[in-house]
Amino acid sequence: MEREVINLLDKRVERTLVSISAMVADAIEMAQKAKTLSVDSEEKLTLVQLELENLYLQLGKLENG
Repeated sequence: MEREVINLLDKRVERTLVSISAMVADAIEMAQKAKTLSVDSEEKLTLVQLELENLYLQLGKLENG
């Protein structure tokens, strides 16, 4: 009887460890996706900033004629 209880506890612990491992893997994947998204966003914002600077310079040329 004690052996059966120990086996059940072992299986419960094993399932809990598998569940925690899956959560860690999911969190790592989410962090990697967030990092990629951050880099992509930074690149796009840099391009937009350059375009705005270019437009500002063109506007200045038009005003100074």
